[in-house]
Amino acid sequence: MNKKELFKLAIREFHERTLPDVIERDLVVPLDTPKVITIYGARRTGKTYYLYQLINSLIPEVGKERILFLNLEDERLLPIDVKEMTLLLDAYYELYPENRKKLIYIFLDEIQVVDGWEVFVRRLEETKRFRIIITGSSAKLLSREIGTSLRGRTLSYRLLPFSFKEYLRAKGIEYDPSLIKYSGTRYEIIKSLEEYLLWGGYPETVNEPEDLKAEILKNYFEMIIFRDLVERFSVRNTHLLKHLLKYLLTNISNLFTIHGFYQSLEPGLRPSRETLGEYLSYILEIEVAFLIPKFSYSLKVQQKNPRKVYSIDNGLRRVTAFVFSMDTGRLAENMVFLELLRRGYEIYYWKQKREVDFIARRDDETIAVNVCYTDTPVEREIEGLKELQHSDLKVDKSLLVTRDSEINVEGIHSIPLWQWLISTTS
Repeated sequence: MNKKELFKLAIREFHERTLPDVIERDLVVPLDTPKVITIYGARRTGKTYYLYQLINSLIPEVGKERILFLNLEDERLLPIDVKEMTLLLDAYYELYPENRKKLIYIFLDEIQVVDGWEVFVRRLEETKRFRIIITGSSAKLLSREIGTSLRGRTLSYRLLPFSFKEYLRAKGIEYDPSLIKYSGTRYEIIKSLEEYLLWGGYPETVNEPEDLKAEILKNYFEMIIFRDLVERFSVRNTHLLKHLLKYLLTNISNLFTIHGFYQSLEPGLRPSRETLGEYLSYILEIEVAFLIPKFSYSLKVQQKNPRKVYSIDNGLRRVTAFVFSMDTGRLAENMVFLELLRRGYEIYYWKQKREVDFIARRDDETIAVNVCYTDTPVEREIEGLKELQHSDLKVDKSLLVTRDSEINVEGIHSIPLWQWLISTTS
């Protein structure tokens, strides 16, 4: 069967089948814009199901036949040359000639498997006859290609594993945010938080027993290593790459430098620092780990200082890291980092005599956040926020995220972690 017929088969299958049930995600993207919508994120974060959510919202308005969905990782279609993508439109219009003059919604899942995809997408965008939504598994890979051909023509959105609100939705736990402090449901929410804290929010794991959660997450880790890193970047030293990623996931909320990791290796096993730098860039590119800089108005100061490391998911970290305790304080801090990322903040840490976990900036708003996931907030977390208040960095809000207590300190707003995670404001 030639490629055009394979495209027709895939289109027919999509239009004939019933879409699976989805857990509603809170990410909002505009479907009425002529700009290309790019949704990116690590593997298994739910990008395909998010496309189904968008498609379901469109069907009542435009009908299913004006929607073209294609999973570009469908093994029947591989390999796909960018020149063959023209056949996709030929296949669609041969099936639906009556739609030639109508606005068509095109959803292309995992676009990065097609080398040179951006040329095809740009050509579609220039016709103004389509609304185009694409997904990809690498933020930097997509941004490089977008920068050359689609600059100014796209809006990009990151999709992470389930937020806590989405996690509760997947669990079937309903609540009224305005009444939650006075409702017995809060106990169910707090119990769910303990599970979410340990096992994270990858959609496939949420309603599985712990032993199956662990197996799924271990398989994810192996896929990340071999499919997203080794195969994509032609990595030779798989052992070193795996060790570096485990080191990063183990050390969430800690400071990280290439030099420090280099020194941790056995002298006879040390590669060049250039190789370590390359491997680190690959890991950061697929966004399975993140490094945030120290806050400074000077880029030079930011670049010279160590960065703090965080993980895409607490569950992934649980099954791969070298840890021998529950480590709930670091897990809570990682969770707050991910939520700030979801809410669209640019994130730093702050350090002088004392430290503030996060300086989060968005538009004209700057907030300072310390995380203290203990039964009694420790004084150093409060003192760090107080010291910041007397620095040259002006913040709109100082926030102390706690385990389950609210404290009264002038100029500092405290809130339990579970309550902050389901809130709609910072």
